[in-house]
Amino acid sequence: MAYGSPTRMEDVPEYLQGIYEGKPVPEYATKENTEKYAMVGGVSPSNAIVDSLVSKISARLSRHSEVDVILGNKHWRPWLDQSISAISISNADTIVAFPLFPFPSGGVRGSYLDPLEKALSRRNLQPEIRFINGIPSDILAGIWAPLVKSHYHAGDAVLFDAHSLPLFRGDENEYNSAFMAAARATAEEAGLQEYFAGYQSRGKYGNRWLEPSIYQILEKIKAKGYRSLLAVPIGFLYEHLEILYDLDLEFGEKVKETGMDYHRTGLPDDGDSFVDSVCRLVMNEVS
Repeated sequence: MAYGSPTRMEDVPEYLQGIYEGKPVPEYATKENTEKYAMVGGVSPSNAIVDSLVSKISARLSRHSEVDVILGNKHWRPWLDQSISAISISNADTIVAFPLFPFPSGGVRGSYLDPLEKALSRRNLQPEIRFINGIPSDILAGIWAPLVKSHYHAGDAVLFDAHSLPLFRGDENEYNSAFMAAARATAEEAGLQEYFAGYQSRGKYGNRWLEPSIYQILEKIKAKGYRSLLAVPIGFLYEHLEILYDLDLEFGEKVKETGMDYHRTGLPDDGDSFVDSVCRLVMNEVS
């Protein structure tokens, strides 16, 4: 299960209408998203990556004839509701629901498990649902530590980064704890002596969001005398616009304004390490 993104610039308005669930789309959201998609030629890299990831996982699990791998998106094609139709045809008795997010969150559960249960109920389907809400920190460290090592330069300040969440629905302590645990485990496995952790992409609504922000952390990094910063977006599993725009462009420019160099790691994407990890987690639920 994934968030989804439009495949053409012309689809951005329809995409935003879905996100805002029929409510008027704020002008800033239209402007901001149009700018983001224009920056990458109108096509987010995430769709192709997720499609490839699903294809590789399906191929890896093909020897298990009882396992079908189906993608369902929250905000774009193939929508979750469409995917449930494919599940109903296969008459599945168990669904392993795996949202592509690294950390457990009440928001993820509400956004993915609840719609899944409702879609199944509308079709009078009652399979057992096994919901994977987050990836254990030791598995994440095994995926991310090689990425950190391959991009680290002597003298870098290493900043682990995750998407901030609003706190009006709940405290999201589990998400925060998982983020910090994954950062700590990855830093240890990568052999780092010091590291930093902060949140990006705070929204424009609500007064309470998970902190500290990466901009607050940047001040601490600069005060310590570092001359370069390596961003590690450990709160994401594949490349998409919130990294390319919010992190690389907006935050990266702010880093450069302080006189520091900015660079970042790649992401797990559809690499073998991540594919292997997903397959192991899924088969643990199936077997």
